[in-house]
Amino acid sequence: MNDQIYFTTIAVIYCILNMITITFSLIIVLTIAFNWKMHFCSVSNLLILNSSFVFFLYAISCFIQTPLMISNNNNNNINLLFCQLCGFFGQYIAGTQIFTFLAQAIFRYFATVLYRQKILLTFRVNTIIIILGWIIPLIITASLLVLPLAYQYEPESRICFTSTKYLLGALIVSIFIFFMPLTIIIGLYGLILWNLTHFDRFQSDANNIIRYKRNIKVFHNILLIVAILLVCGVPYLLCIIINIISETPWILYSIKTLCISLSIALETLVLFFTNGKIKKTLYEKIGFHQTQVQAIQSRKTNHINRNQILPVIS
Repeated sequence: MNDQIYFTTIAVIYCILNMITITFSLIIVLTIAFNWKMHFCSVSNLLILNSSFVFFLYAISCFIQTPLMISNNNNNNINLLFCQLCGFFGQYIAGTQIFTFLAQAIFRYFATVLYRQKILLTFRVNTIIIILGWIIPLIITASLLVLPLAYQYEPESRICFTSTKYLLGALIVSIFIFFMPLTIIIGLYGLILWNLTHFDRFQSDANNIIRYKRNIKVFHNILLIVAILLVCGVPYLLCIIINIISETPWILYSIKTLCISLSIALETLVLFFTNGKIKKTLYEKIGFHQTQVQAIQSRKTNHINRNQILPVIS
């Protein structure tokens, strides 16, 4: 296959994935924001709002670089400052993404294991955690700006990002933005799972049983998101490992880029389709819910009418 056809195909898939992310993340953000006081005033919805906004920003950062994929550039034709800023912004938002899941894991740990400590479930505490989830990746990714080769244009993927060819920058990103938060997330969910499977001591309290059953459902949903993030982040890690040993095949660079966008698109869909309140509110706003109710009532009316004895017309 011709290189230009290949990269054009990759760019089209890239745009489709990012459009899915933008559409559903924007729906979630607007639905929660405009119905906050009536339906969504809770810490869990604040965390969902935060994650969706991060997804939206990442998709925007991807669209900024889409023209680079289509055009046949090389390192000499790319503005260095523009490339570094694009790479920094994309990496910062990608790093913030996993910290949003860390914030959700911390809150779920508070709500499941430390639920008696009411202060941990307040907006103030969790807002601080959300703010730290934006500040920590900013410090890490901004520190890479002093490394001239950390953010660079990759001809193999035709985007500006934290290059896996520059091992120091790639290892810093992998350790502090991926492995460390992911390890904490897995550890917290492990503790949550252990508590959920050893709640026989709460059998006498019906409210606790209901709470734990609800937490199990939420736990499954969030675990699905983390699994998507873990699986789709493997190509980036493979690029780093292979570059340490030899040279990464050029096609893997594009796969790495697509997988990151694919994971975020899937995570956005999971956030939308696993939240019944968001779907219900959206359907009511667009009239879809009313149409369904009317259709059901119409079917019931037709069923009754068919079984009624028609009056004799004189």
